[in-house]
Amino acid sequence: MGFIHKYVDFFGSTLRVNLLFVQAMLQYVVLFKYFRRFLKAAAEKGIDVAPLKGAHLLTSVYSDQEERGILADIDFLVRPEQWDEVSVLLSEMGFVRHVEVDRPATNRECYESSFYFYMSGKPRMRFEPHRYLVQPERHPIDYDALWARSIKSTFDRVPCYRLTAEDHILHSIIHLMTHSFIRPERSLRDIELLIRRGRANLDIAVSRAKEWQCARGAWLAFTLLKEYTPQLDIEDFVRGLAPNRGVRRALRFFIPNINGFRYANLGLRTREAMLFPLILDGVNPLVRFSRYYVGLRLRDWKQKKDTLLHWRSS
Repeated sequence: MGFIHKYVDFFGSTLRVNLLFVQAMLQYVVLFKYFRRFLKAAAEKGIDVAPLKGAHLLTSVYSDQEERGILADIDFLVRPEQWDEVSVLLSEMGFVRHVEVDRPATNRECYESSFYFYMSGKPRMRFEPHRYLVQPERHPIDYDALWARSIKSTFDRVPCYRLTAEDHILHSIIHLMTHSFIRPERSLRDIELLIRRGRANLDIAVSRAKEWQCARGAWLAFTLLKEYTPQLDIEDFVRGLAPNRGVRRALRFFIPNINGFRYANLGLRTREAMLFPLILDGVNPLVRFSRYYVGLRLRDWKQKKDTLLHWRSS
């Protein structure tokens, strides 16, 4: 694959190899090797798996000569009812589940989890199984329908499922929304390739964005994509997703161009407080998520308070 960039200065007779992409290539090889093993074991147990993000994109719409940067982990979707089976299988393969102490969400509430594989005492690989694409309280996704329209496929000749190109586009957009459109270039490139090479039907994507209540995020992502790749003919779909003028202006104030969020140096929670009232579709999704979010923050505060009191008493 085209991960090694060589820059040659013929006048100075110098040659520089970008070691970052050598690292990326090696990371891909190791991660994909272990993911293939996992897929084989999952298939034997009747567990359905669909690769997400880089694991899907690098083996579908990116060519061998195109790089996507470092692949930090392997994300994949499983059926919600098979979530516990996947955790057991990964443990049997030698992965150790990582529990974030400062994340005030129970196992029941989490839509993803992290498993690390350790080599020489250090975490070398991370697998992130998802039972949902995003927190269900934020976006109402029909997972029965999502799995029903998924496609039986392979990953390096091992059976798996692939979500439709439209669903991958919306997942990329939701991921951008979750991370406040920080450094959106790679995700915009992903969406561009899903449109060009994944043969995504944007009429379906627009309709489904409204169904998943991420139409404002989709409008902003497509608007930035149009500015990023002017030759892409998506104006009609941008207009079909456009919120009212006030919301459009406010969103473009915070995210004026493909450089991303204007106040990227602010903390995650501060960025969410500024962006979520604008980016979530309407009042009901915002109220629903805020109620859930406030509950988590209160529990988080209580946990920290109890920890502090325990530390003082000891």
